[in-house]
Amino acid sequence: MLTSTDIPPGGEGQIEVTFDSSHKTGQQKKTVTVESSDPRNPRASLQISALIEVVFGFEQSVLDFGRIRKGQPVSISTTLLAKDPSITKTITFTSSSPHITANLAKAPAGSGSEKGRLTIEVKGSPEMPSGKLNATLTARAGAGSVADATIQVQGTVIGNVDITPDRVQFHIDTSKADAKPVKQVIKVVSTEHEAQIHILDIKDVDQRLKFHVDTLLADKQYEISLTPQPTVMKARQNVSGAFTITTDDKEQPVTPVTYWISFGR
Repeated sequence: MLTSTDIPPGGEGQIEVTFDSSHKTGQQKKTVTVESSDPRNPRASLQISALIEVVFGFEQSVLDFGRIRKGQPVSISTTLLAKDPSITKTITFTSSSPHITANLAKAPAGSGSEKGRLTIEVKGSPEMPSGKLNATLTARAGAGSVADATIQVQGTVIGNVDITPDRVQFHIDTSKADAKPVKQVIKVVSTEHEAQIHILDIKDVDQRLKFHVDTLLADKQYEISLTPQPTVMKARQNVSGAFTITTDDKEQPVTPVTYWISFGR
């Protein structure tokens, strides 16, 4: 933040820079550009560097389970950084989801745990419901000796209906006058041999996309073609949003699909 925008000849100003160090480790370098009315040097670049040492925190900000079949347990490991080894025995975990648990994995003597790198085993229970998984896992150590560490746990639990992909992107090349977006295709498939599914509705509240549904296998498989509306093509503005696919599956009737539409070379 610039404390004063007007600096007299020969005077000085002060620039305050705030750097968000969350989920960052090691050597970091950033560039700050300052623009002024100085005719000789209207633009100046400030190089800022810092060495970030994590006292207590997860090595990554997001842990992705990927695609999981409903009813199947899942387990994946991540790393928790703890500079003070004495707090290791005081670490506890809580989750915003009752289906996500974590524990400190046992490490052999002389392993990375002695260097402040702890292996954490994160588990998802077979009772996880179908649909998107998005939970926050929190690690706490001691009686408030260090700040809590958090990590987002994500994934997709596949039930009776499998919709792939669950996110799509359109890119339009603006260097070509007649550039058109490539049609994107989504498949809706029944995963159970005896189960039948039917698409009841497809809704984009922003009305940016148009849809066409083809039946590949009656009561079992469908293909949805997506293209941006002419109004979106004319506006040529980067946008993002989501539409929903509604089926007659009682367990997971509505599935959201995110999309991006970008313009550029």
